[in-house]
Amino acid sequence: MSFIKSLKCIDCGKEYSPEDLIAACTECGQKGLGFGLLDPVCNYDKIGKQVNRNILENRKPSLWKYKEFLPISDESKIVSLDEGGTPLIKCQSLTGETGIKNLYVKNETVNPTSSFKDRAFSVIISRALERGASTVAAVSDGNAGASASAYSARAGIACYIFTPAFAVQSKIIQMSMYGARVISVKGSLIATGMLVLGACIKYGWFNITTAKVLNPYQTEGHKTLAYEICEQLNWQAPDWVIAPVSSGDSLGAIWKGFKEFYALGFIKNLPRMVGVQGEGADPLVKAFDEKKQFYEIEEFEPVTIADALCIGRVLGSWPLNALNESNGYAVAVSDKEILEAQKSLAAKEGIFVEPSSATTIAALKKLLSRRVINRNESVVCVTTGSGLKVLGVAAQVYAKPVQIEPSMSELEKVLSK
Repeated sequence: MSFIKSLKCIDCGKEYSPEDLIAACTECGQKGLGFGLLDPVCNYDKIGKQVNRNILENRKPSLWKYKEFLPISDESKIVSLDEGGTPLIKCQSLTGETGIKNLYVKNETVNPTSSFKDRAFSVIISRALERGASTVAAVSDGNAGASASAYSARAGIACYIFTPAFAVQSKIIQMSMYGARVISVKGSLIATGMLVLGACIKYGWFNITTAKVLNPYQTEGHKTLAYEICEQLNWQAPDWVIAPVSSGDSLGAIWKGFKEFYALGFIKNLPRMVGVQGEGADPLVKAFDEKKQFYEIEEFEPVTIADALCIGRVLGSWPLNALNESNGYAVAVSDKEILEAQKSLAAKEGIFVEPSSATTIAALKKLLSRRVINRNESVVCVTTGSGLKVLGVAAQVYAKPVQIEPSMSELEKVLSK
């Protein structure tokens, strides 16, 4: 059974039945896109009677070990590829470089489709099956589309992925290999999303886009990342969690996960959240720095090497709430800083991530220089996608091999340089 008791407007607090097929508050949503986002609220009293730390510890590591916290009533409808249960790796070389003794990387690249989006789509596709969906559709410029395609294939349902024209070709290939019908749209990510919304209404497709503005339940899978971090740190939250931000939905979800474990008494402390964006695609950072509401930041054309974070508009107060409630921080990093961080994390810790994920390492170094983070504090950097998804970017900075004849003398010449 599901322990979701209501959908609550994050702006005015009005509550709706969890069975209502609405994406926004009927009152606040009239103000425009991003207003009146709805968030599922759990019945924590009932959850507390069903699970405790000991029960969770004895379950198999996976997203679905936290099933009581997720919006699925019929367990037979669960669609899983063994997502979740990803490692929390304590850094060694970067610890020496940064001076932080307790520096960790939450490595989401080992999920089934090599990104953290698998958490969201295991839940979303399971919920689509519960609703009797036979065809689903989503907007994505990369990782979400690949994950949606894979889980739709697993569920045996048809899937349409709408991508903006600037989407990375290697990620489109991944979507197609899973059997999705991919449609490229000449427009922004938001414009593409509106097209998907219209298509779902007209053709009766189930909208599985991972944007809270379109799907209140899409953040529920992401919050399990916070649960795992707490368990892996022996039922403690770190001092800081640094996460990449596009729309900011996952940032808000991770913060929600920590708050839920805190409310149940599973942990005694809460982290401070950091949202990271690329310079040139940093609307959330602008809103945070300028102390503005999300709707006060005018939309602009985003430009960044971190393709998965390419957004020019803040979609709702959800991520800003997470930063403000946690006494957190927002920071933008340059393309140069991102590429340096990507290479550093791979060469020094053996973790190869895409540029969007490398932003967290770049941000850490910047926040240390600004003395925002203290070297005595514990820090978790969330890496959301594999570097194998965008090899074209890594090709700009990798060390090209030296070609020699098959002789020891030739080898000695190379080694002596």
